[in-house]
Amino acid sequence: MFYDDLSLPNLLEQARLLTETHFHRRIKLFAPLYVANFCVNHCRYCGFQGTNDIRRVHLTYEEVLRELDILQGRGFRNVLLVAGENPERCTPGYFAEIIREMRRRGMEPSVEIAPQTEEGYGVLAEAGCRSVTLFQETYHEELYREYHPRGPKSSFAWRHGAYERAGTAGFRFFGLGVLLGLAPPREEILKLAEHARELLQKFPGTKISFSLPRIRTAPHGFQPPYPVSDDLFARLYGALRMRFPEAELVLSTRETPEMRDMLYASCITYTSAGSQTAPGGYHAEQTGNFSGEQFPTTDRRSAEEVARGLEAKGMVVEW
Repeated sequence: MFYDDLSLPNLLEQARLLTETHFHRRIKLFAPLYVANFCVNHCRYCGFQGTNDIRRVHLTYEEVLRELDILQGRGFRNVLLVAGENPERCTPGYFAEIIREMRRRGMEPSVEIAPQTEEGYGVLAEAGCRSVTLFQETYHEELYREYHPRGPKSSFAWRHGAYERAGTAGFRFFGLGVLLGLAPPREEILKLAEHARELLQKFPGTKISFSLPRIRTAPHGFQPPYPVSDDLFARLYGALRMRFPEAELVLSTRETPEMRDMLYASCITYTSAGSQTAPGGYHAEQTGNFSGEQFPTTDRRSAEEVARGLEAKGMVVEW
């Protein structure tokens, strides 16, 4: 699966050719929109974990509209709604209202929120959302229990089954991923690929994306026990492109500009830019009144800077 018989430059070159065949040098930009950092989980690696001493915020509908105004003014059409897990505050109805407004604006909504029931996903689908991202974090069940000691997220099976509930409710774009650093990375990618194949078989016509965020900083001095080098990181992305030529490969602003630019040139087709990972973060750029973020970003270039750089390399940027 990992093409160890190929040097990394050769692997990325083959990945580039496949990417251009299926995507024609097209790359999409998206923005994550964090709407709440209240969370009842206690994930050891996450800035939102319930015991962290951070300023907790849940955006009102009017505050969400203010964030959407900023993102729309920057040219974004693709927006990913993100929130900590708090069932009392972050209900399907809350997200559905935001999704309907995004649809009215001609925006493409997707969600990265707590796993929902089939009925909950149905509410979101009826509002106009068909895309769900929900990383399993790690497919190693024993380690999963160690990293998620309390809260609803402690159930591996409930999280793993979320895509089937979403697919049954009408979702047709699944964003899969693992949080690199939590478990042996090659084992994780094999399980990730197996999960994707199962979903594609169960829901024909479904589109798949993969994202491989690396833990770079974490609260309370948490150190990832399985760090991933830059070379292995790039190889994992290249290998996914070889095995899934038509899948979207997603890259976040956790990575450095140098790493991002290298992977843009070979296999990435969907990327965030100018991201904020705190609720109300885009408005806070103007006021300086930031709430607690989930993780710090490393690529601090604006979305416009990223887009200009891509276009200078002959890429077609879609917002």
